[in-house]
Amino acid sequence: MDMEKTVCNCMGVTCERIKNAVESGACTLEEVQEATGAGTVCGACLEEVEALIAHFKAEARTP
Repeated sequence: MDMEKTVCNCMGVTCERIKNAVESGACTLEEVQEATGAGTVCGACLEEVEALIAHFKAEARTP
């Protein structure tokens, strides 16, 4: 996965920023939105943001 890929064009949020938010305790879409701003303008990226949250949460649970 390209961690520098911009997921939210409106706010300039990358995969890495979403991963960092999840690693810092943001567990829901709303918490990640609050931490990063992703998906708070036009909402076109919400599906991808939610998928990334699920991915990074699962990755964190894997030993």
